[in-house]
Amino acid sequence: MFADIVYQSGDQYLQEFEDIQAALLVFIPCFIGLLMAIIALYGCHKIPAMKSPFGYLTRYELYLIIIASSNSGGFYLFGVLFNIKFILNNSQIAGLISTTLIPTVISLYLLISFNRFLAIVTPLYYSIIFKSKYRRIYVSICYFVPLIYTPVFTWYYNCGYKFYHYGWVFSFIISDTCGTKFEVLLRGVQSLFTAATFSVNVCTFILLVFFRKRVLKTTSAEVRKREMNFGQQVIIQGFVFTIYGIFYSFAYRWIPGNLAENWKIFWTSTFIANSLHIFNA
Repeated sequence: MFADIVYQSGDQYLQEFEDIQAALLVFIPCFIGLLMAIIALYGCHKIPAMKSPFGYLTRYELYLIIIASSNSGGFYLFGVLFNIKFILNNSQIAGLISTTLIPTVISLYLLISFNRFLAIVTPLYYSIIFKSKYRRIYVSICYFVPLIYTPVFTWYYNCGYKFYHYGWVFSFIISDTCGTKFEVLLRGVQSLFTAATFSVNVCTFILLVFFRKRVLKTTSAEVRKREMNFGQQVIIQGFVFTIYGIFYSFAYRWIPGNLAENWKIFWTSTFIANSLHIFNA
């Protein structure tokens, strides 16, 4: 997205006051998101209603938020704020973790959305499709498939995702062997899964708003209330994720031109991406 204007890599980093500002603006939401994810994870283990397939999937989503918050927050804290050159010069490691987490998060979120849709539409098939042994398989696929192909692209094709000082942003490394393969793959996967998740959430929203009495009429009042709450949670989360995607893709063009170029990049990429940890948790 910023390939034509990011030009200063992390190993050229000479710390100034605005670098401290940018680092703190990333670290603070990452730290808050980390704390909120830990509290939410504790709730998943303690709240009886979360002893369910939905709670199981939510726990594994929270594990990812904890890893993502720690990865980004730790990099900007120790690398950018404390100016540790080793971390800056090896930013592709933090980039590898981030690019592995992206498809894992969005595929797991699609799974959660599908989980809510089936629970409302067909409770009978839902209990079969999301029984214990199957959901372990689903989560394993979400976790391990990106863990296999992302390192292959990183090392075999010499692709990567590294920190650029100008704009305090992570961006793709273009090489002779990689070209834009890695970026196209990640953006293609992200677009596909995001579109699918959005579609499922729209269907769930329509059912909850217009047909909730009909689709939940055979369940008890307690179960009906629980499913409504879980469904609303997924829809709100999906709305936040969709707004984030729109903002990340287009906000750079919307910001007035009088703002410094490096801060335009920062606010519309690095900051919004890491602020999502708070809302997600």
